[in-house]
Amino acid sequence: MSGLLDNLYMILVIMAVHTTSSLFHNYFKGRFAEYALFDLRERTAKHIGKLSMPCIDKHHSGELISSLTNDIMVVQNFLQNNLGNILVEPMLFIISLFYLCSISWNLTLFSVSIAPILMFLVIKMSKPIERLTGEQQEFLSEVNTTAQDSISGLDVVKSFNLENTMEEKFSYRVDRAVSRGLEIALTQAILNPIGTIMGMSPFILTFLYGGYLVINGAFSFGNLISFIQVLNYVVNPLTSFPRLLSTLRSAVSALSRIFEIWELELEREDGNVFPRREDVPVISFKDVSFSYNTSGEVVSGLNLEVKNGETIGIVGPSGSGKSTIVKLILGFYNPTKGDIYLYGERLMDWKLDSARSLISLVSQDTYLFPESIYNNIAFGKKNATRDEVINASRLAGIHEFIESLPQGYDTFVGERGVRLSGGERQRIAIARAFLKDTPILILDEPTSSLDADSEKRIQESLEKLMAGRTTIVIAHRLSTVMMSDRIIVMNQGKIIDVGTHSELLERDSLYRQLYMNQINESKQEDVRR
Repeated sequence: MSGLLDNLYMILVIMAVHTTSSLFHNYFKGRFAEYALFDLRERTAKHIGKLSMPCIDKHHSGELISSLTNDIMVVQNFLQNNLGNILVEPMLFIISLFYLCSISWNLTLFSVSIAPILMFLVIKMSKPIERLTGEQQEFLSEVNTTAQDSISGLDVVKSFNLENTMEEKFSYRVDRAVSRGLEIALTQAILNPIGTIMGMSPFILTFLYGGYLVINGAFSFGNLISFIQVLNYVVNPLTSFPRLLSTLRSAVSALSRIFEIWELELEREDGNVFPRREDVPVISFKDVSFSYNTSGEVVSGLNLEVKNGETIGIVGPSGSGKSTIVKLILGFYNPTKGDIYLYGERLMDWKLDSARSLISLVSQDTYLFPESIYNNIAFGKKNATRDEVINASRLAGIHEFIESLPQGYDTFVGERGVRLSGGERQRIAIARAFLKDTPILILDEPTSSLDADSEKRIQESLEKLMAGRTTIVIAHRLSTVMMSDRIIVMNQGKIIDVGTHSELLERDSLYRQLYMNQINESKQEDVRR
């Protein structure tokens, strides 16, 4: 009787430990999972935001976003539903196994004798899950990429009747992801019965051998009942082992993809903050060459100085390297040869954020965030006041238009500013530049996508913006650079001519050829009208 009571007390102790541990582990599991997922998302998002431009060029944005969504969802499922079990159940398994051995070591060994064999099978059979999950996540990232391309290029898709083509491409990539998911499901379906066998076999073996011992008087019936009761805490981890191992392998695969992003090259954060010197050129290129890849140099042997307060126009045929100069000045890419200087100091020695704080950019492809007009302008200056935003809008010539809208400055512009015209988007970009109020201004073909009337109105705002600033104007339309102090003519990545508008026209130069071509195109357009 005393032995039965002792076993009952031990069972009660184990149940109390199990209940208490379950309470604490569920709370701390949830707490740990939420903090871990927050850190995972935050670190991944920050890392993506700090990636270098060459690195971003090699990865589609859909692929990067997939890691922030699909991969983290896989990890989330593991942390919230399975991590606690992996931590707690082995402890209960070991404690209960030791207790069973104290009751009868030979019955314990006989009961779980088949478990190691089944566990070995589970480990071997679950191994493909990690690879299959990795492939599935890769295919899901391709699905995201296709969907993003279809939405971003919706005007092209519709105008060229590419709906069926994009649908076929999307379906093909979805089918590949589904096929990997089905393979994972099949593997898990095979593993689940093994888990069931692992859960049932100890009880069957216990009833057979334990019953034999009781019948022969070698083991009491009370001890057998206690043994079976505690055996539950040994069997439960064995039953869930295939499922836990499967989710663990999936999580490991997803984490490996996330870690791959963490290992991508970041934009440099070193460097110094230098004062603006008046006795040196604002920007200097000294024998600068650059190539995006090994196919050839986009810019070759470039030597150029931009003086304080000077307006420089850069023109040339498409592919001559004009826009690449902008990317080099902003530090998006590093020269493969030579050096760029900002206020007399190597750009490589500057902290990039400090260097960029001195430069405003207005480009042909103005990006507006899917927020209000006010916020899109306010991005130009941290902690800008409302009066500063309105004043910048007035200078850009868009205040009256904004005020005419039903919601005024709180008007939502849509994704990439689709609810506004090209001219309106450009004026918001100009207002943003006015608000930033930097000594250096770069205009990268800001009117190339506008009609003649819009270009004229935008040009007036740009002239106000250029006043008192060192300005570099990248232009396809030569009318934009006619009043520049100097015009740099580029061809095939090299500077082939320098002069004022009148000086270049007097020479039999590429500039004169480009200018006459545009004059003729303008006359032909007038005739067609």
